[in-house]
Amino acid sequence: MTRAIVFAATILAAAPALAAEAPVSGVEIGLRLGYAFAAGNRGVPPTPANAGDAAVGDFVSGQVPLWLDAGYRFNHELYAGAYFQYGFGVVNDDRQDACRVDNVDCSASDVRLGVMGRYHLPSFSQLSPWVGLGIGYEWGTFSLNQSVIGATNTDSTWSGFEFANIQLGADYKVAQRVALAPFVSVSIGQYGHRSETTTSGNTSNTTDDDLVRTSTHEWILIGVRAAFAP
Repeated sequence: MTRAIVFAATILAAAPALAAEAPVSGVEIGLRLGYAFAAGNRGVPPTPANAGDAAVGDFVSGQVPLWLDAGYRFNHELYAGAYFQYGFGVVNDDRQDACRVDNVDCSASDVRLGVMGRYHLPSFSQLSPWVGLGIGYEWGTFSLNQSVIGATNTDSTWSGFEFANIQLGADYKVAQRVALAPFVSVSIGQYGHRSETTTSGNTSNTTDDDLVRTSTHEWILIGVRAAFAP
């Protein structure tokens, strides 16, 4: 009888530890918010003839992205999924003279879409550090809109592949299925195409061109990720 009681007590004591070590799996959803700094160049378009390889930061110094990722957590270490980001661009008025003219409003946005994987390193204290890698496609838009009647408005979209999105963060569990993670990511991309739509009154004209020369650019993002995990 005594041995049975001791055995049962041992099993009950070990159960929480076994449950904690058991691999977790299931759908995981993440929401991210932060600020991204622009770096690198945009490339050279075919027109105008004197166009140079301008820095992305000359047009958009940074952006505030809203990032959603969703995927599957295979176990404690491995996760694979997809991501979508819409970024509100911060126009660099100091470098864009036209944006400082009365009745002119400049705006910018950045859309990124792709797939990614994440690997969790061994936990320490209450933190679960991880590294991630993704690839995808990007559309960056710069708009110049005039409020004067009959004025010309221009929307220019630059698009291309995001070759690598390198991420580093650490989860801190705040509830049973919720974790917060400070993170930093660096995305490396290259625009290869430009689509420009010019509207004047009731007339609209769109041109699509491949860039004459391509360059790489980066977005350096610092933010926080909220994860709803299994």
